[in-house]
Amino acid sequence: MTKPLHVAAIAVLAVCPASALAQIQNGSFELGLAYPSGLSIFTAGTPSPWFATSFTPDLYDNTGVDGWSLAGIPAYNGMFAQMLACDGNRFIGFAASATFSEAFAQTTAPLVAGQQYTLGACMAVDDLGKAAPFGGPYTGRGVVDVYLNSGYIGSFAQNTATYTWEARSITFVATSSLPATFTFVAQVDPTNGAASYMALDHIRLVPAPGAAALLGLGGVMCARRRR
Repeated sequence: MTKPLHVAAIAVLAVCPASALAQIQNGSFELGLAYPSGLSIFTAGTPSPWFATSFTPDLYDNTGVDGWSLAGIPAYNGMFAQMLACDGNRFIGFAASATFSEAFAQTTAPLVAGQQYTLGACMAVDDLGKAAPFGGPYTGRGVVDVYLNSGYIGSFAQNTATYTWEARSITFVATSSLPATFTFVAQVDPTNGAASYMALDHIRLVPAPGAAALLGLGGVMCARRRR
């Protein structure tokens, strides 16, 4: 039997504060200062609310204003030179070798326990054998492991081409309503163990299609209740 609209609205109101806010912020890295003290390969280029959790991921900015320009990173032999962002002007590059894995993260508002979500992104790889003094030469096409509150939820698969943005996604079901920390960890090429340098851009969190409309209703109802 279909529930009356007012009953459904009450159910939505019970969860709307979390559902309305549980999203990735600054998913294309376009906002905020990444290198307040100037460009450095020894400083993490993770604009707020992103933060580095392992070593120093690199921010690329096609405009060159606050990040590595279209010339790439000189110390890395021009890693990702001439690479345009998937969305906007910025993207994050990070590496993995036999001795280290770079990683970065963001904490969102609580998810809805039992709700299905899809975490999507654009992913690229520079496997042209650069940056030998800095963990390279990077010849692999690695993967990106994704963790939710320290629990592994899946991996973004290897790229099929060099310097090409490819869509990647992971679908999972939230098991709790705690604040959600999503961590992205670079990993070496799983086929041959080669050091890998990858890029991510346009990271986004989307609830299951059926829930999206309900969450939209929840946002409206929350706004009305606040008024």
